[in-house]
Amino acid sequence: MISIIAGKYKGRKLYQIDNNNVRPTQAKVRKSIFDILGSLDNKKILDLYSGVGSLGIESLSRGASHLTCVEINSSIFKILLKNINKICSSQNVKLYRMSAEKFLSSNRNKFDIIFADPPYGESNFFDLKENISRFLNPDGVFCMEMRKVELNEIKNDIRIKHYGSTQVVFWNLN
Repeated sequence: MISIIAGKYKGRKLYQIDNNNVRPTQAKVRKSIFDILGSLDNKKILDLYSGVGSLGIESLSRGASHLTCVEINSSIFKILLKNINKICSSQNVKLYRMSAEKFLSSNRNKFDIIFADPPYGESNFFDLKENISRFLNPDGVFCMEMRKVELNEIKNDIRIKHYGSTQVVFWNLN
């Protein structure tokens, strides 16, 4: 069972789905991500490849003012909707059942933090970073969870944290 770690929804349980394409972010990884990000007060969050919503709902619990979730799979989307309704009653939340690519091609909004946790091997960090950079506010952060791979184009503005076979890559728009 997935539980919210901190904030106003701390301890609340999320519904899950038995689907090989869904790997909710482990609690220790979520804790580390949010420790690195710091305060989320009044931040606008975009959660691409939302799954059941663990990163987005954790963000709202920790003070984010708005959450946009994007999930293409209809059965996973139903669980996401159920979790949003159960935990935060859709307040300041927009849900889109479509691909991340389609959402990004039609979106005009800017965000302070963009999460991406695509199915492993589906998206390349550098391609996705290039695509989302125009949607980040100044000082915005892009955070992508992915299978541990060597990233050849490491730059000073990228931070990587490893957790077993998983890595989380942070990129700041400065």
